[in-house]
Amino acid sequence: MKNILITCCALPLFLATSAEAGINGIYKVRGTEYSDGEKLTFTGTVQVSQYKLGKYSLKFSDDDNSPFSFKFTKALKDIKTPQTVSCYSSGGTGTATFSYVSGHYRVEFTYKAKGENIKGSGKGVK
Repeated sequence: MKNILITCCALPLFLATSAEAGINGIYKVRGTEYSDGEKLTFTGTVQVSQYKLGKYSLKFSDDDNSPFSFKFTKALKDIKTPQTVSCYSSGGTGTATFSYVSGHYRVEFTYKAKGENIKGSGKGVK
């Protein structure tokens, strides 16, 4: 019974640590968005999970918040050479380039909203 309790308590901690290892995890990002000619800056996070899913949580300079999810067209790999993937969601499309520099994973991304004059770009580090 004691081993079962230890396993139940320790397993979630191990899984949380392994989920953050490699390219998966939370990236702190900043960037710029252009919306109908208006320039806004943003800061926030991009969370990558399962090598193919992502979630943005951005706070804009006009105090607007924008959380949304997306999928990559192909799964990422835990490699140190740069890899570029396309991403999509119901709200738009984009690209993201992941690289490993000075012991940290980095991301640079661009996006464009569907049916609206909104586009942006940003970068960050994990």
